[in-house]
Amino acid sequence: MATRQRLTREEKKARTRERLIEAAARVFAEKGFATTSLDEVADAAGLTKGAVYSNFENKEDLVRAVLQAQQDRLHSIADSAGEGTREEQAAVAARLFGETVAEEREAFLLYLEFLAYALRNPHLYPDFITRHREGRRDVARMIKEHGGNDAWTDPEQKALIFDVIGNGIALEKLIDPDAMPDDLFARILPVLIEAFDAGKL
Repeated sequence: MATRQRLTREEKKARTRERLIEAAARVFAEKGFATTSLDEVADAAGLTKGAVYSNFENKEDLVRAVLQAQQDRLHSIADSAGEGTREEQAAVAARLFGETVAEEREAFLLYLEFLAYALRNPHLYPDFITRHREGRRDVARMIKEHGGNDAWTDPEQKALIFDVIGNGIALEKLIDPDAMPDDLFARILPVLIEAFDAGKL
């Protein structure tokens, strides 16, 4: 009978941190982060408040970790597109994006809440905008690697266009979900690709 290998201290801490992030995401989704206490997060994770403070400086640090985890999940959409032609990969990515927007209402609400909080608290804004721009650079890198013909110049500008459209779709899905079709991004994407190929954007 095989014996279970004991976790190292670093592995235990990483698992505790992951539990706290997952619990915080659930509680923040229910109540919003502004009215949620760290005690509530610890209770939801089945841990002590001391475990929270041993992994995060404060609630703002925990919120940033939750948002980063959600951002990583969104960025994994492109990596999940698999193989195939550029159009086939784009179609898969667009479908996954539509499904994520439809299913991740609470995640986007938390993002908007923290955005407003960062804009009202200037000491948080530099870190927020740095992370935001890092995400856009990741998209630009993928465009550079998988883009189309020579007309696909300025991948940063194209990443900004994707950002604007994606955020607009997610926001409108939040405001009026019945009017916003889940496949809207999938329908817009071929038009964008055609415009990029023609050098119009």
